[in-house]
Amino acid sequence: MKYSNNIDDFPIYTSVDKKSIRSMMFKIKRYLSGFAEETGIQGFCAHEEVLYEMIERIEKRRIYFYVFYNGTRLGELNEGSLLCFWILKLMPFYHPQIPAYIINANIALAIFVNSLNYYAGLLQKKVNLTDQAVKNLQYAFCFRDLSKEAIMILAENLIY
Repeated sequence: MKYSNNIDDFPIYTSVDKKSIRSMMFKIKRYLSGFAEETGIQGFCAHEEVLYEMIERIEKRRIYFYVFYNGTRLGELNEGSLLCFWILKLMPFYHPQIPAYIINANIALAIFVNSLNYYAGLLQKKVNLTDQAVKNLQYAFCFRDLSKEAIMILAENLIY
């Protein structure tokens, strides 16, 4: 690994390639599988350009981790947490009868829980998430300001 603190040593960031976009869109769909059945919410849609913006921002954060944390990879759990953060921030999902902040908070929560379960399964660990904790998260996702880092550390601490 090459180390530097000289700005000229770093390449200029380019837009995310189509393969990475397809991969992340697949992950989003995977995390959302079962959302309609679990919540009873049917007929929600997404602004595709906002989803692309979210993916671009997640990829930039992937590079940030690598550069500023000595080659550290972003990882599935942090990626899922960032996805939740950007859903809450950019609100890409909409529904004709549900306010945007509600539908996006519910989708972010579903993705958060599914990414926790997915990551815990990879590690053969469990998720420590009570019904009350889910209600608290739903409230926080709707009405509180949560940073990227706060969501990441929260996710990390819910797996045992």
